[in-house]
Amino acid sequence: MPSRLYNTVADELLEYADLALAHFEELGFTVRPEHYILGFPYTPTFLCRRGATTKIVEVDSKVQLKRLEGWVGYCRSSGKDTRLALCVPSSADLAASELAELQARGIGLYVVSVDRVVERLAPIDLGLNIALPELAGERAKVRELLGPSYEQFARAQWREGFEDACQALESEARRYLKKWTRSGRIKIILKGAPTALTNKQINKLTMGGLADRFSNIAPQNHADSVIADALSRINRDRVGVVHHKRRAVTEKRLRANVPQHMWVIIAALREMV
Repeated sequence: MPSRLYNTVADELLEYADLALAHFEELGFTVRPEHYILGFPYTPTFLCRRGATTKIVEVDSKVQLKRLEGWVGYCRSSGKDTRLALCVPSSADLAASELAELQARGIGLYVVSVDRVVERLAPIDLGLNIALPELAGERAKVRELLGPSYEQFARAQWREGFEDACQALESEARRYLKKWTRSGRIKIILKGAPTALTNKQINKLTMGGLADRFSNIAPQNHADSVIADALSRINRDRVGVVHHKRRAVTEKRLRANVPQHMWVIIAALREMV
C-alpha cells in the first residue's frame, strides 16, 4: 500500500510515486511532495533539493508536453541549477518521438518498476544558458583536447566539463612552455634576471604559477600574451571548481563566469596548437 497521500497523483500511480520518492531520498535529495512555490506553473509531484541543485519531478503515465514545456520555461528563467524530470511506470509505452522530444528539451526520464528506478535520460541544468564555441571548424588537436569537456557539457555536467577544459589548457601551456624554453626563445625574467626553467620546474607549476611565468616572459609575442591572460583569468574559478564547488558563493560565480571562460580557453588553445 502507498505510504503517503497525494492530491495530484492518479491512484494507479501512487505506488510508483512512493518508489520514486524513496529513490531520490536515497540519492541524498531532500524531497518535498507536492510542494508549491509562488511562480511555479503547476504543483510538482516532488520538489527535490541537494546542495545547489533543484530537481522538479513529475510522476505521470504519459508525456504531457504542454505541461512539461511550462516547467522548462520556469527552469530556464531560474538562473540556478534547476532540472526537470518525468517519472513513468515501466508499463508506460512511450514512442521514440516522445523520447526525442524529452531529450531535445533537456528533460530527464526515470522508469519506475517494482524493484528499481532506472534513469533513461539525464535531466540537464536548464538554468544555465551557455553557448559553447563550435568545435567543427577547429584543428584536430583542439578537438581532441576539448572533446572530453564537450561530452561532459552535453551530459549537463558543466562543472566537470569546465574542469576538463582547464586541465587541457594547463597541460598544453606546460607543453608550450617546455618547447620554447628548449628552443631558447622563451626566457622568464625572475628577480630581474632571465631564467630558463627546467622541465621538472615547469611540471611542478600550478595554473597560477604558469600564469605568473607566462606574464614574465620577455619579450612576449602575441601567443605568449594570450596564454598568460587566459591562465590568469581562469585560475580563480579553476581552483573554485576543484576545491570549493559546493560553496554557494563559488557556485554563483562559476555559473556567471564559465560560459565566457570556455571561449577564452579555446582562444588560448588555438595559439598553442
